Amino acid sequence: MSQVPLNYLVFDDDSDAKKQYDNKIKIDGCEVTPIVINPIDFFNVESNEFELDKFKSEIKEKTKGRNINLIITDWNILNKNDEGFRGVKGWDIIEWVIETKDKWRSRTFLIYSSDIKKASDYVLEKIKKEIENQPEETIPSLSFIREIIELKIKFCKRDDQRFEEIRTLLKESNTISNVVLNSILSFEEGMIVNTGNSNFDGKKISDILNSNKIDNGGLKFIREFIELSISHYSYLNE
Repeated sequence: MSQVPLNYLVFDDDSDAKKQYDNKIKIDGCEVTPIVINPIDFFNVESNEFELDKFKSEIKEKTKGRNINLIITDWNILNKNDEGFRGVKGWDIIEWVIETKDKWRSRTFLIYSSDIKKASDYVLEKIKKEIENQPEETIPSLSFIREIIELKIKFCKRDDQRFEEIRTLLKESNTISNVVLNSILSFEEGMIVNTGNSNFDGKKISDILNSNKIDNGGLKFIREFIELSISHYSYLNE
């Protein structure tokens, strides 16, 4: 019996991170794959800048043709320095991930830190600054608070307990819709659709499902695919 693929995206500056996840995150009946990216690799020391475009390109390349079930990031990525670099925190990673693929907005995000208080202080400070920057507004437009409320974000301590938290979140993400999406994405990347539907015919399956607009065209395609499959098997079993 084939295993259900579960892919999760990890942002961590620990060179040993992938080995840890490979060894400690196992789920019966599932092929669990951590896709690990080290943000530090994209800090240019000479220019004292984080190379955001290269970072986003790496995300796109490593996740191409894969359904992502969970997104994880360390909170403390890069510290600010005296030369003007403001640093990179876990919240920056989340914002950049969503900018890279907006469809991941619906995924669960897990942030871990050796000092959870620092992460919570950062969140409170961001809210405070938003309010202070809009003193004349009776009801200020608090975009940061809105993001926090809309996104599914969990915090945990950076210790061995986080591995159990990751297993739990991956199991929760293993829904019927994700199983179907994983199955369709497993087809040959260059396969061209030809079902008689002008909205999809002539397009690659990977292009339809990897679009940021999967909640529109992508889900409609999945629904049609399931209906065609049911029709096909019903016909065979007559």
